Amino acid sequence: KVFDDFVNNLGKEPDIATKVTLVSFHPEFLRWRGLPENVLTGSVVQSYRDLSAFQQSHDHMLCSATVLEMSNAMFGRRRIKVRFHDDQKKEQYVPTDWIKTVDNDIGSPLPDNAMHQAPYPTVHLIRNDDLATVRVRDVSRVKRMNTQKMMKLGWEGVLLAAAAAKDR
Repeated sequence: KVFDDFVNNLGKEPDIATKVTLVSFHPEFLRWRGLPENVLTGSVVQSYRDLSAFQQSHDHMLCSATVLEMSNAMFGRRRIKVRFHDDQKKEQYVPTDWIKTVDNDIGSPLPDNAMHQAPYPTVHLIRNDDLATVRVRDVSRVKRMNTQKMMKLGWEGVLLAAAAAKDR
């Protein structure tokens, strides 16, 4: 938490925020979680809405929704598809951490967390000028491929790969 706060606050500096993108890595990175075991397709949950540019709505905008899809090729299990009850046509993929259950349960950590784990706390500084040369669809393709690989590996595969790397 302290490391994440540092990275988030560093990015708020006006000069830095316009010139670089910060990506954090940490040995105990566990930000992404699945849903609690009692949440299934068809379950009714409370969720924030995705307003725009991946910003969640304010607390007072928590809405009732039905879970339509628990996993998909694009987002893996980090985002789920829901249909909001106040607008039966409104379906969105929302991050699992935007889902609130009656008991405020949280799910198990996802294998995707391993992509942001490193032996030591690390911050990658990526020049925004360099990012401007990359096509959005190429970034999306790489993210999709990484998600699919992590889903296929699972935690067991991640641990085996880490052990093999240590033995080299």
